[in-house]
Amino acid sequence: MQITNSRLYRFANHCREIGASAIILTFFASVQMAQAVDGDLDPLFGSGGMVMTDINRSTDIAEAVAIQADGKLVVVGTSYKRNDYSGEDFAVTRYNTDGTFDTTFGRGGKVRTDFPGLAAVPSSVVIQSDGKIVVAGGAFPLFTFAGDFKVVRYNPDGSLDNSFGDGGIVTTTFPEGSYAFDVALQPDGKIIAAGTVFVDFIIGESSDTDFALARYNSDGTPDATFGNGGQVSTDFVGFEDDAFSILIQPDRKIVAVGSANDPATFYDFAAARYLSNGTIDTTFGVAGKVRTDFGDQNFDRARSAALQPDGRIVAAGFAISHGGGVQNFAVARYTSNGVLDTTFSRDGKTQIDFGSCCQSANKVLLQRDGKIITVGYPNTESSDSDFLLARLNTSGSLDTTFGIGGKVRTSFGDLNGGANGAALQRDGKIVAVGFQANFSSRRADFALARYIDSQ
Repeated sequence: MQITNSRLYRFANHCREIGASAIILTFFASVQMAQAVDGDLDPLFGSGGMVMTDINRSTDIAEAVAIQADGKLVVVGTSYKRNDYSGEDFAVTRYNTDGTFDTTFGRGGKVRTDFPGLAAVPSSVVIQSDGKIVVAGGAFPLFTFAGDFKVVRYNPDGSLDNSFGDGGIVTTTFPEGSYAFDVALQPDGKIIAAGTVFVDFIIGESSDTDFALARYNSDGTPDATFGNGGQVSTDFVGFEDDAFSILIQPDRKIVAVGSANDPATFYDFAAARYLSNGTIDTTFGVAGKVRTDFGDQNFDRARSAALQPDGRIVAAGFAISHGGGVQNFAVARYTSNGVLDTTFSRDGKTQIDFGSCCQSANKVLLQRDGKIITVGYPNTESSDSDFLLARLNTSGSLDTTFGIGGKVRTSFGDLNGGANGAALQRDGKIVAVGFQANFSSRRADFALARYIDSQ
């Protein structure tokens, strides 16, 4: 077909118009990004910074997220149908950096692992240097606490790793039942899980739980050089003690953080430090242990902890005060020897109030510049149950360059939702994961949000 000069002219003009439009769009996009502040939702992720995932027409609650070396996101949580908690399974999903499913993982980006006859709930995830995925949690018969630690390892494609434990699954049994809340990798490839062991649990009566740690060789076998056959349990004062976070120091010492029930002050933030062989490190705190009350002799619990490069430890969770009428995010910072760091908020402790009931920080993150990010939600089971984020300066004050006055609230809809886990990408962006109730399906879905951060 012959193209006339006039057609060529019109075509060239059209191309110039398209080019000009592209330049204008790029300019406005750049202006919008330039105007964005830390804590804004990332428009390059999902739909306006948010992603929701239904696993299989099921109730799905995300508990934790880890970032692969290639930037892909691995999210773990629990999935069940028809409100049948006995059918709870481990659910693992993987997303590309833009929030779309990574279809090279499992079936369309999703994997479910069933523990027949047991309710199975994962709590944490880490990525090995070889790309294998380690997930920890627990599995137990319905309406009992006689469960076990469950550690599962997946190949990079989502299949179970048959070189690990029994077909990819390791079960660790403590007396009277146990549950793993966190998992960490040592530089030598060994795996440590931490949680709770039910020493004496009687419904309606006082209970006794202890910190529980288990360490595994890289193939999932118990590490006999750690504690008693690979297991360690730690009691504080004979009541409920629960470890929710585990940290590995550069000197291979191990820090477990959670809560301990003391008759004098009720539940407090609690931490214990161990030598690499699992024995208590008596140079930490008082005989290896630390308890911190937030001043009202009420219910205080650390849900997450992070280790600063200088050895200081940041713990975050919640503190209840005023006779149970107030529950805020709570953050404490300790020196490397387990003493409250008085350079942080003057007494080593601070609280953050978003104006809702029942607020809990479920994850704490440390930026490269030392600023502290807390992520959680208010468990009100109503429309104000949203993703909550706050950023603190190294001094413990709210960082007013983040969100509005240092705080961010993200709603996925009119029903309740919340953030259980979070991670920092290499570019500083914050990924938070949790759940959101869905009115149309009357179920909950995995919910993810990514936030801009200029660190």
